[in-house]
Amino acid sequence: MKGYYDAKVRGVSFRPCDFVYRANGASHAKDAGKLGPKWEGPDEVTEALGNGAYKLRDMDGRELPRT
Repeated sequence: MKGYYDAKVRGVSFRPCDFVYRANGASHAKDAGKLGPKWEGPDEVTEALGNGAYKLRDMDGRELPRT
C-alpha cells in the first residue's frame, strides 16, 4: 500500500519569492467554525530552511514568527 502511494505522490518544494498559503491552524487563530476560512495568506517565502521548513513574510513585509 505504501509503495503504491509513494509512486503516485509528488514532493512540493518552494523557492524564495514564491507565494504560499498557510493552514489556519498554524497561526493559532480563533476557530471560526465550520464555515470559517481554512487558509491564510498569501505569504511570501523568504528563505528555504530544509526538510519542508520555510521562513515566511506577509504582504505587509513583516516576518512571520515560527508556527
